[in-house]
Amino acid sequence: MAVVRSGSRLVAAGERGLIIYSDDSGQHWSQAQVPVSVTLTALRFANEREGWAVGNMGVVLRSSDGGQSWKRVFDGKQAAELAEQAAQQAWDAVKPDPNNPDHPLNLLLSDAQRLVDEGADKPFLDLCLQGDGSALVVGAYGLAFSTADGGKSWQALMKNLPNPNGATYYGIAERQQEQYLFGEQGVLLRATGTTGADAAFSAQTSPASGSLFGGLATRQGTLMLYGLRGKVYRSAQPGAAWTEVQTPVDASLIAGLQLADDTVLLLGSAGQIVASRDQGQSFTALPLKTRFPFTGATVAPDGTLIVTGTRGLLRLPAASLTAAAPAKATPSTTATHSAPAAVAPDDAARNSAAGAA
Repeated sequence: MAVVRSGSRLVAAGERGLIIYSDDSGQHWSQAQVPVSVTLTALRFANEREGWAVGNMGVVLRSSDGGQSWKRVFDGKQAAELAEQAAQQAWDAVKPDPNNPDHPLNLLLSDAQRLVDEGADKPFLDLCLQGDGSALVVGAYGLAFSTADGGKSWQALMKNLPNPNGATYYGIAERQQEQYLFGEQGVLLRATGTTGADAAFSAQTSPASGSLFGGLATRQGTLMLYGLRGKVYRSAQPGAAWTEVQTPVDASLIAGLQLADDTVLLLGSAGQIVASRDQGQSFTALPLKTRFPFTGATVAPDGTLIVTGTRGLLRLPAASLTAAAPAKATPSTTATHSAPAAVAPDDAARNSAAGAA
């Protein structure tokens, strides 16, 4: 489940195509009109009106009314057909020896044909918005597509991405003029300058051997990637080397955000939150009374931390974030990333309104 803040509204999405929104800092929720019933994995808003969501079966949704109603603008069937068409065009332009199964274009075409044969069962796991109706969506097995016209037409990007093993992309992180794709087994790609379909991604030497589930760029320009076994990797500025940072947790870190006082919070799948006041150079664990396996987080207009799990939402008052959050924190403009799955919380830990929805 994922949650974001758009203006004074909170919007959350999760299993069975459920999208809910709140205009009172998460105390009450209303259910949105959604045309699908598949699990939704990530949300982003370009502004207070324009929202996008992605999820299982290659679904991409768009809202133009602040998240109250949604339209499907792309799905896995279209994605597979588009991937096959793009791969065939690339193959026809070169016509490599079909008896060489290791040729990149033969592999690309084979993978695309397999997508069509297997049907629309591959999830998208994250997205980023470039404004003016442009979006990039990424997901399982190295899938990546972009649109520049609000979802009316799409381009397959897989042939432009150096990901020969088809590793899953769990997320996208942006810092100034940089854009990173990261995910399974530490895969890490970077583009600078141009974004979207024209972005030129190059493979990076990853600091991680395990999967990376989330990324957070602070207002000060520090970029943190985090994931399996509580690992955090920090780059202080564009082009800077990665440094591994020790954390007091060994469970996967799933989501992150920066508060108004510049405190960074990273949330884990075992219900732990670690905090940093020095731009990710060190982290301490927060003494939470409730263990809630997290998948996403944002800060409500009243300063409450809204966290999500696979079975609902939880409101954490600022007082529960001792030594981390100020009493009246506000969210950063930095996007948070949620993982595709997490352990379900205990019933007592769920927000009753969200659970009922």
